[in-house]
Amino acid sequence: MTLPRWMRYYGDAVVVPVALVLVYVTFTVTSDATGAARVLAALFMFVALAMWLGFRRLRVHAAAARYAGIGEPEPLLALADEELARRWLSTGTTSLQIYRAMAFNQLGRPTDALAALKAAGVTPGKRKSRSWQLLWGAADVEARTRLGDAVAARATYEQVVKPFTMLLPGRGIELIAAECEARVLLAEGDAAGAKALVTPRLKDMRLGPGARAQLYAILAACEAKLGDADAADAAKTKALELAPQCALLP
Repeated sequence: MTLPRWMRYYGDAVVVPVALVLVYVTFTVTSDATGAARVLAALFMFVALAMWLGFRRLRVHAAAARYAGIGEPEPLLALADEELARRWLSTGTTSLQIYRAMAFNQLGRPTDALAALKAAGVTPGKRKSRSWQLLWGAADVEARTRLGDAVAARATYEQVVKPFTMLLPGRGIELIAAECEARVLLAEGDAAGAKALVTPRLKDMRLGPGARAQLYAILAACEAKLGDADAADAAKTKALELAPQCALLP
C-alpha cells in the first residue's frame, strides 16, 4: 500500500521531531524536575532530534542507491525532487542533485543530467565536496559520452574519477572507474579496449541489475562497432531484460 504524498512528506520529517519536542514540554510542565534535570532532558531531546535527522538522511541515501542499483530512474528522480523540496537551506543538496543526474542519465536525458550536476556545485579537487566527487564524475562522464563529447569526458575521468582508484583502491571504486573508462574509450573509438574492460566485470556479484545492464549496454555498442551484430543484439537483449525502465541504448 502506497502512503499518501502528504503523509510521506510530513510524517517523519515533521511529525516525529514535533512529537519529541512535545514529550520534552510535557515532561517539564508535569514533573517536579529541577532546573538541572530540565536542562539534561533538553540535551537528550536535541541529541534524539539530531540522531533522527541523521537517520533520515541515511535512509534517503540508501533508497537512492537502491533505485540507481536496480535501474529505477523514475522513483529515484521523484525521491530526489521530493527531498529537495523539503530543504530550506542549500546544505545537503549536492547529493540530491547528483542523484537527479543519475536518474536523468538512466532516462536517456544527458542534457538534464549535466544541468543537475552543475546545480550540485561540485568543484573537482576541492576538499569541501570531495566525498561526492566520484559519483559526480561518473555521472558527468556518462552524460558527456552520451552527448558524444569524448574530450570533456576524458578530462573528467582523468581529473576526477581516476585519482580515486589510487586514493581509495577497492571497495567497488574500481568498478565505477572501469565503467567510466570504458565509456570514454568507446566515445574515442576504441571499441576493443572498452570491451576488454567491460567483459570481465559482467558477472561481478557486487553489481545490481541496473549497474550490470549499463555494462551490457556498453558491450552492445562495442560489439556493434566491431561488426558483430549477433553479439550486439544479445547484449542489447540482456541490458533491456535487466533494466527495462532505463534508456540505456541509443
